[in-house]
Amino acid sequence: MGYKKFVLSIDTSVSVEKFIKEKGGMVQRSKVGEANVIELMLKTSAQAGGEGSSGGFILPEFNYCREGILTSGLIASMLGTSKFNEILDYMESYFQIREKISINSNFHDKVIQELNSKVSKEYSETNTLDGIKGIIDENSWVLIRKSNTEDIIRVSAESNDKEKCKEIVKDTLEMVKQSYDKIR
Repeated sequence: MGYKKFVLSIDTSVSVEKFIKEKGGMVQRSKVGEANVIELMLKTSAQAGGEGSSGGFILPEFNYCREGILTSGLIASMLGTSKFNEILDYMESYFQIREKISINSNFHDKVIQELNSKVSKEYSETNTLDGIKGIIDENSWVLIRKSNTEDIIRVSAESNDKEKCKEIVKDTLEMVKQSYDKIR
């Protein structure tokens, strides 16, 4: 396709970003949510975008929204080709887990604030674009973000090691629980 400018939500797989960069593309990250991806795509004139939590692909020349039929068609057109196998081989070695923990929404901001200092000390790099994303290493991350619609805090993690991913989520959920218990 030759697209070089992409916008991905902060929770989209690191494998997608690595693949795009390996092919000479550029990636910018937005907050989670289709509207946030599209807003940044418009600001940066991105050629394509994606939203990790829904697996949504956005191609502005077709439509400025996640388009399942277009995505299905693109995937179907690549089935059985070496290009499809290359993409699949690259991405299937990564694991994502998404969990949530019940936290009264009145405490969301305080919990996130409390967690920010812990995550900053624990991981070499953090990103506070949308909640707190701790970069563990080049293949692993954890994202802690409040829900804007429910009394929950979401924890998403990814790693190229399934057991490590499970451990990251388990440890992070415990950290969220401890922070919540501390501030109430």
